[in-house]
Amino acid sequence: MLYLVITIFVLLMSLFFVIHKLKEIKKEYDILQVSMKKIEKLIEEGRDSPPLYISEKIRKKITALEEKIYELELSLKNHLTILNNIVDPIIIAKKDGTITFANIEARNITRPGVEGRKLYEVFEDYYVNQMFEEVQSKKDLKSGEINLFVNGEKRYYELKIVPVTLEQNNERYIIILHDVTQERVLENVRKEFISNVSHELRTPLTSIHGYAEALLDDSLEDKELIKRFLTIIESEAARMTRLINDLLDLEKLESGNTQFVFEKINFTEILEHVRNIIEPLAKDYKVEVEFVYPDNIELIGDKDRLTQMVLNLVDNAVKYTSLKEKGEKKVTVEAYKENDSVKLIVKDTGVGIPEKAQKKLFERFYRVDKARSRKMGGTGLGLSIVKTIVEKHNGVIEFSSKEGVGTKFIVTLPTGGNIDETV
Repeated sequence: MLYLVITIFVLLMSLFFVIHKLKEIKKEYDILQVSMKKIEKLIEEGRDSPPLYISEKIRKKITALEEKIYELELSLKNHLTILNNIVDPIIIAKKDGTITFANIEARNITRPGVEGRKLYEVFEDYYVNQMFEEVQSKKDLKSGEINLFVNGEKRYYELKIVPVTLEQNNERYIIILHDVTQERVLENVRKEFISNVSHELRTPLTSIHGYAEALLDDSLEDKELIKRFLTIIESEAARMTRLINDLLDLEKLESGNTQFVFEKINFTEILEHVRNIIEPLAKDYKVEVEFVYPDNIELIGDKDRLTQMVLNLVDNAVKYTSLKEKGEKKVTVEAYKENDSVKLIVKDTGVGIPEKAQKKLFERFYRVDKARSRKMGGTGLGLSIVKTIVEKHNGVIEFSSKEGVGTKFIVTLPTGGNIDETV
């Protein structure tokens, strides 16, 4: 940001110099034009006029000034083009707060017709106007952070106001905004991630600690009680293991540390493998499962990761369909080849996903119903892993859902013509 401020500052000082020089030369040019017109009038009237060489000298001077004006106007145009192509919003204001210049990006994030308006009319944020007043009084650079709503979206900007004194103590204030929205979002994600991990680990650890402490204080004569406590401890330890494994898995997938082995595979074999795992589970949950696929669906992909993806989607569908209290409980898994892609459709008649929760469905640790998800053994990371696997295969995952009716996931995978070889 500091390097950018220095670069913009130097560019603007150069711009101010060009404008100042252009004004001086145009003033001299206008004076010479007036003089030349007077000489021409004297000659025309036949009255006494200066020697011919003087008028010729003035003409040459006017021509030279015209060339200089052209060069300076071209330089001015180039400076403005550069400023307008800088991705950070830049605004120049007078001492009274009147905006004299705003580049394209500044006009994009503020109200229309920003030039000529007061700073307080453009930025309703009290902090911006307070900073401007402080810079005026202290004559020193001031920086801070503000947030603006741009096209209905909240964005964060690092703001710097730089005072500049031009000729004849003419003051200007350069306002530079640098978009730090991505950094703030990532920072919030990191904080939320740490909070979520801490919370997820605290719950099973508290249970393990509590039941272990109870066993230590017990006479250990009641074998049924001991067995029940140890079962709970084992269950909570297994839950922590799943969480840690999913976290490590997701981190490796997203960082690129996991080596994908892309090879020619039969997607049908993956579906049959998942079917063998899921059918006993579905029977226990009293959910009907139907698999529909041809004998051979060839594509280039990582067999283990694609198996993980399919298993996760189907497992979720079965478990959340089992929560439905009334009506049909059915999961349909369909796959087929379409042009240069393979389509996988996992459809259920389960509880569905509320509309307000659908935007966050692929976020880490997000659960539509936390209590139910924990009961089903979910870590809240499964769909994040699924999405990452699909993206690593240059695929697309989509879903539609209606609460109380069911959910449908559609995965589209390329057969192999555009797999990212760098993974």
